[in-house]
Amino acid sequence: MRKLGAALTAGLLLLAGCGVRAQARTEAGPRVLSRVVQLARGKDRPLPTTVWYLSGPDGTGMAAGKHPIVLFSHGLGGLPEQFAPLAGGWAEAGYVVAAPAYPHTNGHVRHVDAGDIGRQPADAAYVLKEITTGELAAHLDAGHVAAVGFSAGATTTLGLLRAGHSRSLRAAVSIAGRRPSTAFGGPATPILFLHGDEDPVVPIEAGRAAFDAVPWPKQFIPVRGAGHGQYLNPGHPDYPATSARILEFLEKHVPTQ
Repeated sequence: MRKLGAALTAGLLLLAGCGVRAQARTEAGPRVLSRVVQLARGKDRPLPTTVWYLSGPDGTGMAAGKHPIVLFSHGLGGLPEQFAPLAGGWAEAGYVVAAPAYPHTNGHVRHVDAGDIGRQPADAAYVLKEITTGELAAHLDAGHVAAVGFSAGATTTLGLLRAGHSRSLRAAVSIAGRRPSTAFGGPATPILFLHGDEDPVVPIEAGRAAFDAVPWPKQFIPVRGAGHGQYLNPGHPDYPATSARILEFLEKHVPTQ
């Protein structure tokens, strides 16, 4: 357990290098902006959600048109802003990215509760519903959604794909995740699995077990020599290929305008 905890801490510290919010460019024209939408699924389930999007030509507001959505889920002890470079890249490509901070597993809580992961798919579905029916709705293509998650967030993402899930969920990406407690069901949803083959926190075998349980089109890509998520850090040599592979998958299954 001590070794596992140290590995997890190391991974989070590396990802903390991604912790700067996506900043607007200084020149005129479209730029990536971010804001936090305050949501809550009950008194004990606050879900502040960071939203990244491309601005209009004057550098303010949201770019014209209907934008597909990427719903992103962080891991244990993580925060949405740690993934700002990835989210900013998706926003530049034309997606609106919504990333909730889960109430009992985010990096600001005193005691991270791994037992709450099973409740997070309902949180994610709630956030998606609120985002697509709230003030941003006019700018969103609610029928075209991709879900992406890292570690516990990947398990959360896979947990969305249970019987009865919306047809609007067109694709999913599981990064270093485990199989959820619920069975896969509902409309077929293509899934991309990425996993470090030397991951000490979530062994690659756990990722393959999740992959094997999926009845739909799927792809499993091991990141050779990689641990738990370091390849999501822009300073890591595997980051360019990893980020490009995710974006390519998103654009194939949930294309932008």
